[in-house]
Amino acid sequence: MRNSVLLVVLTVLLAGCSARGQRSTMYVEPRTGSPVVYIHPLPSTYQEASVGVLPFQMPENIAADQGVRVAALFKDVLLGKRAFPVVRQLAPGYGDLDDAVARGKAAKVDLVLAGRVNYALAATEFGGGRASVSVRLLNVRSGNTVWYIEQAIDQPMDYPEMGMWSRLVDSFGPPEVRPSTGAPVVPNMLAKIAVDMAEVMAGARMVSRN
Repeated sequence: MRNSVLLVVLTVLLAGCSARGQRSTMYVEPRTGSPVVYIHPLPSTYQEASVGVLPFQMPENIAADQGVRVAALFKDVLLGKRAFPVVRQLAPGYGDLDDAVARGKAAKVDLVLAGRVNYALAATEFGGGRASVSVRLLNVRSGNTVWYIEQAIDQPMDYPEMGMWSRLVDSFGPPEVRPSTGAPVVPNMLAKIAVDMAEVMAGARMVSRN
């Protein structure tokens, strides 16, 4: 009888180690939404255009000066993806679209990128990060929008299991400590959005979901 009890306890402990390993999540994979293109030019129309990237407008929960960093990210990605031959970062920020066009004219570029981070919510150890970005490329001569793209990425929540079996397993060991999730989620989401939008502007019909 005693051996049987010890066998049951050992089985529960081994199962607990396995279950704890399965429940531990180092990183909750975001649900990557595809870029939504509302306005686009004819193919190759602006292939040789120069672009000025203004500081992005930011939501209230993020300091406005972070818009400069987002603009730098988009500038580097647009250059890296060869979406346009010349991409420059402009300053200062813009008020409305007419102001953005005026700043583009002053900088002597063909197109000006006026972007906005609609929302950016940091994740917890259980996930829940979210980001949404919209960008317009404006023709500085006509003032018309030639590209208008939006994209959002959501990270689902991964709450710990609270069922009877999970509580039983936890009673045989110390509380689970989740490891570091690595790099901050929101910057990674913004980088992914920048890459997807740059690929679309460069002519891609589909973007990677990884």
